[in-house]
Amino acid sequence: MQILLVEDTQRLAEALVLGLEEEAFEISHVTRGAEALASVSSAPIDAIVLDLGLPDCDGVDILRQLRRMECHAPVLILTARDAVASRVDALEAGADDYLVKPFAFAELVARLRALLRRSQAPRWAPLVCGDLELVPDQSAARVRGQAIQLSPRERQLLEVLLRRQEDIVSRPDLLRLAFGYDFDPGTNIVDVHVAHLRRKLRGSAAKITTVRGVGLMLTARRGSTREPE
Repeated sequence: MQILLVEDTQRLAEALVLGLEEEAFEISHVTRGAEALASVSSAPIDAIVLDLGLPDCDGVDILRQLRRMECHAPVLILTARDAVASRVDALEAGADDYLVKPFAFAELVARLRALLRRSQAPRWAPLVCGDLELVPDQSAARVRGQAIQLSPRERQLLEVLLRRQEDIVSRPDLLRLAFGYDFDPGTNIVDVHVAHLRRKLRGSAAKITTVRGVGLMLTARRGSTREPE
Protein backbone atom coordinates (compact mmCIF):
# COMPACT_ATOMS: atom_id res chain seq x y z
CA MET A 1 0.00 0.00 0.00
CA GLN A 2 1.30 3.43 -0.98
CA ILE A 3 1.13 5.95 1.88
CA LEU A 4 1.78 9.68 1.49
CA LEU A 5 3.25 11.17 4.68
CA VAL A 6 2.97 14.97 4.93
CA GLU A 7 5.05 15.95 7.96
CA ASP A 8 7.62 18.74 8.32
CA THR A 9 9.23 17.68 11.63
CA GLN A 10 12.31 15.85 10.39
CA ARG A 11 12.98 13.56 13.35
CA LEU A 12 9.35 12.44 13.59
CA ALA A 13 9.10 11.97 9.83
CA GLU A 14 12.23 9.83 9.73
CA ALA A 15 10.91 7.63 12.54
CA LEU A 16 7.53 7.27 10.85
CA VAL A 17 9.03 6.38 7.48
CA LEU A 18 11.24 3.74 9.07
CA GLY A 19 8.46 2.29 11.22
CA LEU A 20 5.84 2.21 8.46
CA GLU A 21 8.25 0.62 6.01
CA GLU A 22 8.89 -2.10 8.60
CA GLU A 23 5.10 -2.63 8.62
CA ALA A 24 5.30 -3.29 4.85
CA PHE A 25 3.93 0.08 3.71
CA GLU A 26 5.49 1.99 0.83
CA ILE A 27 6.06 5.57 1.96
CA SER A 28 6.35 8.82 0.04
CA HIS A 29 7.36 11.69 2.34
CA VAL A 30 6.90 15.40 1.70
CA THR A 31 7.17 18.37 4.05
CA ARG A 32 4.97 21.00 2.39
CA GLY A 33 1.36 21.25 1.32
CA ALA A 34 2.20 22.12 -2.28
CA GLU A 35 4.34 18.99 -2.51
CA ALA A 36 1.45 16.90 -1.19
CA LEU A 37 -0.90 18.20 -3.89
CA ALA A 38 1.72 17.52 -6.56
CA SER A 39 2.28 13.98 -5.25
CA VAL A 40 -1.42 13.13 -5.34
CA SER A 41 -1.67 14.48 -8.89
CA SER A 42 1.27 12.46 -10.18
CA ALA A 43 0.90 8.98 -8.65
CA PRO A 44 -1.73 6.68 -7.08
CA ILE A 45 -2.00 7.06 -3.30
CA ASP A 46 -3.82 4.57 -1.05
CA ALA A 47 -3.86 6.71 2.11
CA ILE A 48 -2.51 9.99 3.44
CA VAL A 49 -1.08 10.83 6.88
CA LEU A 50 -1.34 14.61 7.15
CA ASP A 51 0.10 17.05 9.69
CA LEU A 52 -1.83 20.29 10.12
CA GLY A 53 1.01 22.66 10.99
CA LEU A 54 2.84 22.80 7.67
CA PRO A 55 5.38 25.52 6.79
CA ASP A 56 3.60 26.79 3.66
CA CYS A 57 -0.07 26.42 4.63
CA ASP A 58 -2.53 24.89 7.06
CA GLY A 59 -3.15 21.18 6.64
CA VAL A 60 -6.93 21.68 6.68
CA ASP A 61 -6.63 23.89 3.60
CA ILE A 62 -4.67 21.13 1.87
CA LEU A 63 -7.31 18.62 2.89
CA ARG A 64 -10.06 20.74 1.33
CA GLN A 65 -8.05 21.07 -1.88
CA LEU A 66 -7.50 17.30 -2.00
CA ARG A 67 -11.23 16.66 -1.74
CA ARG A 68 -11.95 19.27 -4.43
CA MET A 69 -9.45 17.41 -6.63
CA GLU A 70 -11.62 14.28 -6.20
CA CYS A 71 -8.89 12.59 -4.17
CA HIS A 72 -10.79 9.85 -2.32
CA ALA A 73 -7.82 8.33 -0.47
CA PRO A 74 -8.51 8.11 3.28
CA VAL A 75 -6.78 10.86 5.26
CA LEU A 76 -5.53 10.41 8.82
CA ILE A 77 -4.74 13.70 10.55
CA LEU A 78 -1.66 13.56 12.78
CA THR A 79 -1.32 16.74 14.82
CA ALA A 80 -0.64 18.32 18.20
CA ARG A 81 -3.93 20.23 18.01
CA ASP A 82 -6.18 18.54 20.54
CA ALA A 83 -9.09 21.01 20.76
CA VAL A 84 -12.53 19.72 19.84
CA ALA A 85 -12.92 22.62 17.38
CA SER A 86 -9.79 21.51 15.51
CA ARG A 87 -11.08 17.94 15.28
CA VAL A 88 -14.47 19.08 14.03
CA ASP A 89 -12.89 21.41 11.46
CA ALA A 90 -10.67 18.65 10.04
CA LEU A 91 -13.40 16.01 9.97
CA GLU A 92 -15.84 18.40 8.31
CA ALA A 93 -13.17 19.20 5.71
CA GLY A 94 -12.98 15.53 4.74
CA ALA A 95 -10.60 13.80 7.15
CA ASP A 96 -11.34 10.14 7.89
CA ASP A 97 -9.55 9.91 11.24
CA TYR A 98 -7.74 12.17 13.71
CA LEU A 99 -4.84 11.24 15.99
CA VAL A 100 -3.27 13.67 18.45
CA LYS A 101 0.48 13.88 19.14
CA PRO A 102 2.06 12.41 21.17
CA PHE A 103 0.70 9.06 20.05
CA ALA A 104 1.50 5.36 20.22
CA PHE A 105 2.95 4.09 16.95
CA ALA A 106 0.97 0.84 17.24
CA GLU A 107 -2.26 2.86 17.37
CA LEU A 108 -1.26 4.83 14.27
CA VAL A 109 -0.64 1.59 12.37
CA ALA A 110 -3.93 0.08 13.56
CA ARG A 111 -5.91 3.17 12.55
CA LEU A 112 -4.18 3.30 9.17
CA ARG A 113 -4.92 -0.35 8.47
CA ALA A 114 -8.56 0.14 9.48
CA LEU A 115 -8.89 3.05 7.05
CA LEU A 116 -7.33 0.99 4.28
CA ARG A 117 -9.63 -1.97 4.97
CA ARG A 118 -12.68 0.26 4.69
CA SER A 119 -11.46 1.96 1.53
CA GLN A 120 -10.54 -1.32 -0.17
CA ALA A 121 -13.70 -3.23 0.76
CA PRO A 122 -16.01 -4.00 -2.17
CA ARG A 123 -18.75 -1.37 -2.11
CA TRP A 124 -20.27 -1.54 -5.58
CA ALA A 125 -23.44 -3.49 -4.78
CA PRO A 126 -26.52 -1.21 -4.75
CA LEU A 127 -28.33 -0.71 -1.46
CA VAL A 128 -32.12 -0.83 -1.79
CA CYS A 129 -35.03 0.14 0.46
CA GLY A 130 -38.40 0.12 -1.26
CA ASP A 131 -38.09 2.34 -4.34
CA LEU A 132 -34.87 3.94 -3.06
CA GLU A 133 -31.52 2.76 -4.40
CA LEU A 134 -27.98 3.92 -3.64
CA VAL A 135 -24.77 2.71 -5.24
CA PRO A 136 -22.22 3.53 -2.51
CA ASP A 137 -19.51 4.90 -4.80
CA GLN A 138 -21.92 7.27 -6.55
CA SER A 139 -23.05 10.64 -5.21
CA ALA A 140 -26.65 10.34 -6.45
CA ALA A 141 -29.38 8.13 -5.07
CA ARG A 142 -32.35 7.02 -7.19
CA VAL A 143 -36.04 6.94 -6.39
CA ARG A 144 -38.03 4.99 -8.98
CA GLY A 145 -35.11 5.47 -11.34
CA GLN A 146 -34.92 9.26 -10.94
CA ALA A 147 -31.57 10.62 -9.73
CA ILE A 148 -31.46 12.60 -6.48
CA GLN A 149 -28.24 14.54 -5.92
CA LEU A 150 -26.74 14.19 -2.45
CA SER A 151 -23.96 16.03 -0.67
CA PRO A 152 -21.07 13.85 0.56
CA ARG A 153 -22.41 13.97 4.14
CA GLU A 154 -25.96 13.16 3.04
CA ARG A 155 -24.69 10.21 1.02
CA GLN A 156 -22.67 8.88 3.96
CA LEU A 157 -25.64 9.22 6.30
CA LEU A 158 -28.01 7.53 3.85
CA GLU A 159 -25.55 4.69 3.27
CA VAL A 160 -25.32 3.98 7.01
CA LEU A 161 -29.11 3.93 7.33
CA LEU A 162 -29.50 1.71 4.25
CA ARG A 163 -26.94 -0.80 5.50
CA ARG A 164 -28.82 -1.01 8.81
CA GLN A 165 -32.37 -0.53 7.55
CA GLU A 166 -35.15 -1.78 9.82
CA ASP A 167 -32.75 -1.35 12.76
CA ILE A 168 -32.55 1.66 15.07
CA VAL A 169 -29.21 3.44 14.67
CA SER A 170 -28.20 5.51 17.69
CA ARG A 171 -26.97 9.08 17.32
CA PRO A 172 -23.48 8.21 18.62
CA ASP A 173 -23.29 5.47 15.97
CA LEU A 174 -24.43 7.90 13.27
CA LEU A 175 -21.85 10.46 14.37
CA ARG A 176 -19.13 7.81 14.21
CA LEU A 177 -20.16 5.91 11.08
CA ALA A 178 -21.50 8.74 8.91
CA PHE A 179 -19.47 11.72 10.09
CA GLY A 180 -16.29 10.22 11.54
CA TYR A 181 -16.80 11.66 15.04
CA ASP A 182 -15.87 9.45 17.97
CA PHE A 183 -17.02 12.24 20.31
CA ASP A 184 -20.06 14.52 20.58
CA PRO A 185 -19.28 17.75 18.67
CA GLY A 186 -22.06 19.54 20.53
CA THR A 187 -23.96 20.46 17.35
CA ASN A 188 -27.18 19.32 15.65
CA ILE A 189 -25.28 18.02 12.62
CA VAL A 190 -27.29 14.77 12.51
CA ASP A 191 -30.66 16.54 12.66
CA VAL A 192 -29.66 19.02 9.94
CA HIS A 193 -28.60 16.33 7.47
CA VAL A 194 -31.59 14.11 8.29
CA ALA A 195 -33.89 17.06 7.53
CA HIS A 196 -32.15 17.54 4.18
CA LEU A 197 -32.51 13.84 3.36
CA ARG A 198 -36.18 13.78 4.29
CA ARG A 199 -36.90 16.67 1.94
CA LYS A 200 -35.03 15.00 -0.91
CA LEU A 201 -36.75 11.64 -0.32
CA ARG A 202 -40.24 13.15 -0.08
CA GLY A 203 -42.58 10.91 -2.08
CA SER A 204 -40.32 7.86 -1.76
CA ALA A 205 -41.50 4.65 -0.11
CA ALA A 206 -38.36 4.82 2.06
CA LYS A 207 -38.91 6.71 5.31
CA ILE A 208 -36.50 7.93 8.00
CA THR A 209 -38.21 7.62 11.37
CA THR A 210 -37.03 9.23 14.61
CA VAL A 211 -37.30 6.95 17.63
CA ARG A 212 -37.29 9.55 20.38
CA GLY A 213 -34.42 9.21 22.80
CA VAL A 214 -32.97 6.23 20.92
CA GLY A 215 -32.01 7.05 17.34
CA LEU A 216 -33.12 6.82 13.70
CA MET A 217 -34.45 4.02 11.54
CA LEU A 218 -34.90 3.67 7.77
CA THR A 219 -37.88 1.60 6.66
CA ALA A 220 -39.92 1.03 3.51
CA ARG A 221 -43.68 1.29 3.48
CA ARG A 222 -45.25 -2.16 3.52
CA GLY A 223 -45.64 -3.70 0.07
CA SER A 224 -43.14 -1.33 -1.56
CA THR A 225 -39.91 -3.27 -1.17
CA ARG A 226 -38.33 -4.58 -4.35
CA GLU A 227 -35.32 -6.74 -5.00
CA PRO A 228 -32.18 -5.15 -6.49
CA GLU A 229 -31.79 -5.77 -10.21
